[in-house]
Amino acid sequence: MTTAVKDLKVSVCVVTYNQEKYIRECLQSILDQEVDFDYEVIVGDDCSTDGTRAIVQEFANKYPEIVKPIFHEKNLGPTDNYLYVHNRAKGKYVSHLDGDDYCLPGKLRTLASFLDRNPDCRIVWHRMHILNEHGQSAVGMPVVPIREFTGSNRLYAKDLAKYYGITGCHSGSMYRASAKKISVRNEPTIDYFFTLSFCIDGGYASYIDEPLGVYRWFSFENTMTRSKGNLLVGLGKLSLIRSYLASNPELAREFSAQCLFEFLLRLYFRQPLRWQYFKMLFKCRAFPSLSAFILIIKVFDSNRRKSLMRGYVDSSDVRFSTQNNFK
Repeated sequence: MTTAVKDLKVSVCVVTYNQEKYIRECLQSILDQEVDFDYEVIVGDDCSTDGTRAIVQEFANKYPEIVKPIFHEKNLGPTDNYLYVHNRAKGKYVSHLDGDDYCLPGKLRTLASFLDRNPDCRIVWHRMHILNEHGQSAVGMPVVPIREFTGSNRLYAKDLAKYYGITGCHSGSMYRASAKKISVRNEPTIDYFFTLSFCIDGGYASYIDEPLGVYRWFSFENTMTRSKGNLLVGLGKLSLIRSYLASNPELAREFSAQCLFEFLLRLYFRQPLRWQYFKMLFKCRAFPSLSAFILIIKVFDSNRRKSLMRGYVDSSDVRFSTQNNFK
């Protein structure tokens, strides 16, 4: 396979930090993809202190025309590492994968084909198999697709603002490089900030019901996604709302629904930042419709962890996993 830039269709961007137990399976799952187009794999190792770097280098040596390693000499943090890697993507389409997740057969071909057939779609997700530390799996992200509530598979900027984070998994995404607008961010930022930016000036987001990847959901381990924590995610979401309210005030009503929802949720569970969301609600200078707020609650309730737990099956029934790497 050659990777001439002019023919490069997909860039797969992988971010990793101290994931020596998982990064091999992640990278191999990408290189095992059967496609009829050229692609590259850009791996950003954020100054790992375990054996992650050696494994990435091993793949780079074996697949020098495809795997392009980036070894940071100091830890940049998840936001800057994400941007550093994605800013170097040369493909028409860009797929993201966290180093502790992995692909299933057909992922790249299916997502790229969807974008080929839907020129107004800016970003598409596939659903994921959620794998826990017991080797059990459930289909999720989302557990219940939003189309079952809205009747539509097209999510525009107002929908993305309203349904924050319940639309797709970061490791299950592929977006058009032409839709990318953000190259620098001066504060810690959650991935949904970038997702919304793809559709902020038009186009829509969509998703594929078929699970084409595996997302690790471990209660005891500091994997890439778990390390964010409730506080950091909450701060990132406040930053997202603050930024987009300033540049896109037409989204105020949708963001107000999110602020009200977050305030009540955090008040009930005694979580931090509840009063920050209460203040942000008034900064929206708008109030959500009752129907929109009720719909958010329904979507959230159908996708929260207890719904996922009911879907777990024994590892003996899981046919997608080639190996389970647990402590």
